[in-house]
Amino acid sequence: MAGPGPASARHGALVATLAALAFASCTPVRAQDAGAGGLGGVPDYPIPPSARQAYSPIGEGFESPLDPREDLRGPAPYVDDREPWLEGFSERLQDQGPFLRDTRLWLNSRSYWMSEDIFGLLKPEALTTGGALAYESGYIADFFQLRGALYTSQPLYASQDAGATLNLTPDGDQITTLGQASARLKYAGQELTAGRQLVRTPYINPNDFRMIPLTFEGVVLLPEESKERNLDYIASYLWRFKPRHLDDFIPFSEALGVAQDEGVLITGASYRGSQWNYGLVNYWIADTMNTAYGEIDYTLPFGGDDRVPGFRLSVNNADQRSVGEDLMPDAPFHTFQASARLIASYQNFVLTGAVSQVGDEAPFVHPFGISPVFTGMMISSFQRAGELGYLLSLSYDFVSFGIDGLRVMVRYGRGVDALDAATGASLPDRDEIDLRLEYEPHGGPLEGLRVEIDYIDQRLIDVPLPGDNFTQFRAVVNYAIPLL
Repeated sequence: MAGPGPASARHGALVATLAALAFASCTPVRAQDAGAGGLGGVPDYPIPPSARQAYSPIGEGFESPLDPREDLRGPAPYVDDREPWLEGFSERLQDQGPFLRDTRLWLNSRSYWMSEDIFGLLKPEALTTGGALAYESGYIADFFQLRGALYTSQPLYASQDAGATLNLTPDGDQITTLGQASARLKYAGQELTAGRQLVRTPYINPNDFRMIPLTFEGVVLLPEESKERNLDYIASYLWRFKPRHLDDFIPFSEALGVAQDEGVLITGASYRGSQWNYGLVNYWIADTMNTAYGEIDYTLPFGGDDRVPGFRLSVNNADQRSVGEDLMPDAPFHTFQASARLIASYQNFVLTGAVSQVGDEAPFVHPFGISPVFTGMMISSFQRAGELGYLLSLSYDFVSFGIDGLRVMVRYGRGVDALDAATGASLPDRDEIDLRLEYEPHGGPLEGLRVEIDYIDQRLIDVPLPGDNFTQFRAVVNYAIPLL
């Protein structure tokens, strides 16, 4: 019998590649996410100029912000004091009641060039523009508030397989969606937000790496916002979420390969102090999966300025298992991903080293946001079964040269000893290099501008594929405009 022809061989290579990418991603049943590298572990978070300002998943607490970067607790705070573009109309509202007087309306524009080479098999490219129009009313009787955000991603150029970039639909079409539409009630020191909203927690979060962030539909109870607050807690039930590349909201269970319509119950508490951040949070999806996350983060009590080195130690663990009727594919299962890191900083240099380990029984999945693991890269989060991950990162802030907001970062990560959980067979080792340049000046004529340029190169070691590497190039220009 004749052997397979070139078409069959190419098809086999494609299947093998997509299978490898599924292991490299964090969404086991959504091929679109796998094709674009899944959800990595690096948040859309400012590059830190010091260990004290580095990202801590639990240190950011629990929030339902209008913008993914709103009210971040790690970076040094600053106030955008620009006058609104509709200043005359805004002045007329000052004579009205607080519902109109305290209205906020702003435009976050975003233009995004993304080019990928997926091991020589797929080369999606897309230039998109759009962003978000966000609205927040004042409070009626210091009790009731309305909020919303309309998102759009419009193609200026799209290759045949541009849907794999996740900036457009799977068919490469535009996306326009009312991603946020909620009401907030404030009473007795509590805030209850109901409807479509952003949710920021360690495991479920906006993952604002594309044109449109992940948004969620449900109810979220949090303590009232206060700069003096150290204790955070959350009680929430979310029944739908909107993936970045779709117009519609879908059940949480659907993203895990389960036909039964189930949402997620979130309960957690955390403490944030001048040196310590620690907390626990649990995510339960009935008859599907439970994920519990805990973190301890400690900043040594020196290194408050450039003349003294700063150090920070962190450990975390995420326990994940099937529950109830075990409806997920390959259930029952139980796995974990634990990690530790050390951050050192001096004179605007920040050096990070981290290590992580996944349980042998199953990969760690996280289709609802960036991974909280400390070894997370822009594509990989080293979450395959049995995988041991390593990370080394170095960043620098050019403020000492008089260039406000210019920062660069280089990261190297490697994952080894991964297993196919079903067969026990070894999976290929992999490594990844991430380069990021970020420019976000505060104050002056460029206030509101944020530019990010990323280059990512992931390699599967000793795997025969048409191309040696999975590469991504991203250039993103954001500009925030206060309208009211």
